[in-house]
Amino acid sequence: MTIEEFTRQPKGPYLFYIWLWNKRVTTSLGEFEVKFHMTGDRDKNPPDEEMLRRAAELVHYAETCGDYLLDIVYGAYLLAGEDDWLEYSGVPEGLSKEEMPLHLREDRAIVVSRDTDWKEGQIWDSRDGPYESRIHVVPHWDEEHALSLDFRDGQIVSANGEAFLLEDGVLRPQYPEEED
Repeated sequence: MTIEEFTRQPKGPYLFYIWLWNKRVTTSLGEFEVKFHMTGDRDKNPPDEEMLRRAAELVHYAETCGDYLLDIVYGAYLLAGEDDWLEYSGVPEGLSKEEMPLHLREDRAIVVSRDTDWKEGQIWDSRDGPYESRIHVVPHWDEEHALSLDFRDGQIVSANGEAFLLEDGVLRPQYPEEED
């Protein structure tokens, strides 16, 4: 993966610049785009070596751990079924795990972001300084909120900003234990 394989996209209505890889990544969830987001105020600089390294790591993870990603998405589907989200969205209940890609929007993305305005100690501190690595999937049963999987230290560490566990296949938030 090299910077020459990425093309800066027209800014359009976005508040940040996007660079798009000229290849797609195939996983158990279908194909993914690979994007860089430059979210700092007027950051027009090309992706740096750290972004390229993170993207390569995340692509490798998606290609080799696609079944786990499918488990997470299926777990989100099962959770949505508990709360009547499926009924409201028109997505049928009782789908198999293998049917999940058919119920996801096509705009699946592996995203590495750089925020040049990041300052240590901000409330949204990502623990990775100005960089964030994520996998974005938009299920038809929850297109408004989507599913954003944070990647850190070689693994998925949170779903939509919350630690999680798969309990009998269902995606459950894992809240920190409260002290007495």
